[in-house]
Amino acid sequence: MNFKNSRNFFVKFFATCFGLGYSPIFPGAVGVAFGIVIAYLVHPLPFFNKILITLILIIFAIPLSTRAEKLFQKKDCKKIIIDEVIGVLIATIWFTNLSIIMFISILFIYGLFDAIKIYPANMSENLYGGWGIVIDDIIAGLYTALIIFMLLKFV
Repeated sequence: MNFKNSRNFFVKFFATCFGLGYSPIFPGAVGVAFGIVIAYLVHPLPFFNKILITLILIIFAIPLSTRAEKLFQKKDCKKIIIDEVIGVLIATIWFTNLSIIMFISILFIYGLFDAIKIYPANMSENLYGGWGIVIDDIIAGLYTALIIFMLLKFV
């Protein structure tokens, strides 16, 4: 395997979260579920560490998604699911004591916001390459965090 082929393999491998994005049914939902697992694993870490991990992932994912989109030859290809992981992390990093029930709630709430693309998420999809792929999920994650905050505060 030459360098270019191996590079393309690794771009697809990470953009699809180790191949999970190739799921024939609802790859986005698979990405959200994988994001929940990652969020659950980083949940006990200090806030600064969670922010740092999320920022590094965003910085890594934008050019990676841009390249993967070109390789898949499809705008915002559904196989690219690293953005869902980022969105779920954005939804969860603000909280310190989320229960399993809250993580399951986040799975559905985030999935809903990711699917319906409330403004400005719907507009951000028009951004170039990885920016359009990742930013709408960051917005969906922020909306989810707001709902979770209100649930924890008022319910």
